Order: sequence, then structure tokens, then C-alpha cells
Amino acid sequence: MQTPKEALLAALKGEPIDFIPEVYSVMKDVVFPGERYFGKDNQPDPYGTGPDAWGVQWTNLGPNPLVNGNMVAKGFMLFDDIEDWQEKGKFPPLDFMPLEQIFQGMSAGMGVNRETDVVSCLLLSGQFERMNQMIGMENALCAFYESPEAVHAFFDAMCSYKLKCIDLAFQYLQPQVIHMHDDWGTNNNMFFDPELWREFIRPNEEKYARRIHELGGLYIHHSCGYIMQIVPDLAEIGVDAIEPMMVSNDLDALLEQYGDRITFMGGIDNQKLDLDATSEAEARAMIRAAMDRYAGKGRYLPYYIPTNEEKWFIYMDEVNRYGREVLRR
Repeated sequence: MQTPKEALLAALKGEPIDFIPEVYSVMKDVVFPGERYFGKDNQPDPYGTGPDAWGVQWTNLGPNPLVNGNMVAKGFMLFDDIEDWQEKGKFPPLDFMPLEQIFQGMSAGMGVNRETDVVSCLLLSGQFERMNQMIGMENALCAFYESPEAVHAFFDAMCSYKLKCIDLAFQYLQPQVIHMHDDWGTNNNMFFDPELWREFIRPNEEKYARRIHELGGLYIHHSCGYIMQIVPDLAEIGVDAIEPMMVSNDLDALLEQYGDRITFMGGIDNQKLDLDATSEAEARAMIRAAMDRYAGKGRYLPYYIPTNEEKWFIYMDEVNRYGREVLRR
């Protein structure tokens, strides 16, 4: 029988698994330094506002930013025109960060056990996210049309920066997984035409996947929302897994067409699961129903983005329990 670590790594590689592992229980996401404001001296600051290493002001949405989330402070813009990114953008000076000590401290604080845990380096704020965090969503979407050369130049600079982050993560953290964020979708469509994604974003995604694989790692990409149109691209360029695959996506169709090429992490209705009105029994039934529906149809792992700590623990408990049974049914 596989250990949870062995089962998760096998699931991410598309290899046979003895049971369905619960991702949060076994994968420890060590955040690459500087991407968010979590509080002074890395201590959660309930509802506090402060800057990340890029100069973007963040507001925590609850007493535990890791669960309650955070967002760019209301009305904040670092600047308003992507044409000004070279003058006004601030790339953190990676060469001067004591990354080895930071990673060691974060790993110790998270209780990382390399014998039992899959170690992941979480790289937040991908190229599109970072652009809209700096100049605002409306300006960022317009920039594709109004300033395409500047967008290409900024994205290429972001790619070079992220590739360096990946190299440093492998040097000082030695993760099995690089977990990169870049949201591309609303609840029912992408933020932009898929052809814009293919022109501006896909080329750098290919570079990330290639570098991660060259260094012996696996690439999980996070994108909330509806991204059905570009799943074929993600499979083609070698992304190993995509999360959270919200239920607005047709996961049945995706597993049928691409379930042998990419691991789909999701299938849980987070907008319903995390409601206070959803009882524990209802939550557990929803989780089991998703696993019954998708498990065994391809490379699948249950997953969602929690915003309710109580429901998150229920979710982890149910997947850990039912995941041991569902493949035997």
C-alpha cells in the first residue's frame, strides 16, 4: 500500500494509485517570499493592510489570511499604465534575500516533514495577476489592446523573474512540486479571449513547465474560474496538474478527453460547500458525490479553495476517509 506522499506524487504523474490522497494533508505549500502581505514579521495581522515586496498594498479578509484570503487594498494602484512598468514597477531583489534561511524558517514553522510530505514551492501572482495587481483589472484588460508591446515586455520580464524564482526554489528548498498561480477566469468564462492567452501567456507557461521538468519537479498550476478553452494547451505544454477546476468547467468532458494527460484537481462546489447554511452532513455528501462521479475516470484528485476553516477540516477528513474506499467500489 502506498503512503499518502507516494499516492499524491503518483496521482500528479498519472501513475496508478492505491487510494485517493487528500492534497492539503500531505502537500506543504511553502510560499516564495515577498508575494503577499501576511502581517508584520510574517505574523498574521487580522484585517491589516500592508505592502508586499513589489509595493502592492494588500488587505487581509479575516484573522487567518491563509484561509480567509486577502486582496489588493480597495482603490490601490501602484501606477495606472503598463507603459510605465520599467520606471515604476518594482521587482524584488532576489539576490539580496536570505532565501535559504527564509525557506528553512517557513518549513520549520509549517512542520514540513520530508519523509511524509510532498514539498511544494508556491509562487503566487503570475504575470497577468501581477499586472492587474499593479495597475488595476480594468487597465490590465485594456492594456492587451492599447499597449500590446508593453504587455509583452512586462510579461517577458516577469517570466525571467519567475524562472529565477524556480531555480532558487530548487536550490534552497528542493521541492517536488512548483505550484504557480495566475487566475485567468471568471465564474463562467475567461477574463480575455483564449487567443490573447495563447499570444501573451502560453509562451511563458511553456518555459515554466520546461524549466520545472528539467529540474526534476512537477508543475501544478492554479487558476480559478472557467478555463475550458485552454485546457488542451495546458496539457500540450506539459502542465502536470491544474487546480481548483471549479464546477463551472465540464469536468466529465475534460476527464474523457484529457484525463490521461493532465491531473484535474477539483470538482467540488466551493461556493456551496463553504456556506454557513450547508450542514456537515450535506458537506460530506457533496464531497463523496464528487469522488463517486470523477474518481477512476482519469487523473483526478478532489480539491477546492477553502474560505471557511470549519468546512475545510470537514473536507479534509472526508477525503482522507472516503478516499481509502472509493476506488474499491
